[in-house]
Amino acid sequence: MKYITPILLLIIIVLVVALFFTLGRRGISLDKSEPTRTSDIATPSSSPTTSLESTQKITGGGILSFPKYELTVGSDWQLTRESQGQDNEKVTLIKGSYKISILQGGFGGSACLFPGDLDSEGPSARFDSFKEITSKDGDLFRRSWTGEELSASGYGICQKTQYGWGSPSLYGSISFTTPPTKTRAMLDEMDSILASITKI
Repeated sequence: MKYITPILLLIIIVLVVALFFTLGRRGISLDKSEPTRTSDIATPSSSPTTSLESTQKITGGGILSFPKYELTVGSDWQLTRESQGQDNEKVTLIKGSYKISILQGGFGGSACLFPGDLDSEGPSARFDSFKEITSKDGDLFRRSWTGEELSASGYGICQKTQYGWGSPSLYGSISFTTPPTKTRAMLDEMDSILASITKI
């Protein structure tokens, strides 16, 4: 009788090992998570894709009155984080010569003016054109530029609030920097990253 318990324990261990071995040979994974599709991050209508791409979550913020936020980006984007103290933070996402920067800290704001808008009495920036972007939280942004879109050296990001279009956004001062020669696909990808921003 004293050997029954060890024998039963040994049988159970052998059965468990055999079960995992069988599952492994069949290629069955116990992890139920699915890879994220690029289209789950955003849906740029001009360049839909069906390929799978690994993604990463980037978090930042929570400086002064700005909220903490999260972005979903492709795994080929690199992150740098700069801070000169507890009252400011600059998160920069880099892919080659393309950069998305989000700066939180103490600074003033300005109105964003577009064709047809009257001049503003306070600080303002005037743009020729824009592309409107809606975030996961329903925030409205405009990627704004002057001149030809694919020739612009950089883009201002304006957000619509109860006071109209302005910068910085509620997440901080956001900007896109691109090389002189750029592609529509990369601009769409950057717009998709901005669309993924959400408060946490």
